[in-house]
Amino acid sequence: MGLLDDYNQSMGDEDAPAADPADSRKKRAELEQQIVIAESDLKKVLREREDFEAEKRRLKKEEERIRVERDALDEKLKKIQDNQRLLEEEIKGAKKKLKVLQ
Repeated sequence: MGLLDDYNQSMGDEDAPAADPADSRKKRAELEQQIVIAESDLKKVLREREDFEAEKRRLKKEEERIRVERDALDEKLKKIQDNQRLLEEEIKGAKKKLKVLQ
């Protein structure tokens, strides 16, 4: 909270006798410098936030793509299991017929 502290200190100095113009310029320059630094930090944080939001959107799309692929694989697996069951039943039936013929 450097800016607020500096502002509060400068506001408290109003009761003091007239300040030296050089001192006022110095304080003003320091405050302007702190503002520039704070604005720069804010821009950095905003860029970082945008990067994280973009990464989140990318992961969400990837998650949806993976879900669709998983659903397709589940469907294929179900068909294969159905085929397996039918073939096993067919083999059992053929073995029963073979026993009857012997």
